[in-house]
Amino acid sequence: TLLHAVAGLNPIDSGTIVIGDRNVTDLPARDRDVAMVFQSYALYPTMTVAQNIAFPLKMRGLDRRTSDEKVAGVARLLQIEPLLARLPRELSGG
Repeated sequence: TLLHAVAGLNPIDSGTIVIGDRNVTDLPARDRDVAMVFQSYALYPTMTVAQNIAFPLKMRGLDRRTSDEKVAGVARLLQIEPLLARLPRELSGG
């Protein structure tokens, strides 16, 4: 519930959501610069993990090099570099 609220997928009844120094409480999800990757049902089954991560960056018009750098950075942060070439069906649910 908390992650859905932060991402803007669920409205909140009270309080505020601040990311960094920016109040995003009333911003639509697309304007929050936050993304969520669901475990399976919202992943594109024909795309690799890397392609699924890069997809919203592509939709925002980022060039390939910048997108590749961001995907590599998040993969390093999450320690999932060995999984980037796999398809969603090749991943465990955990």
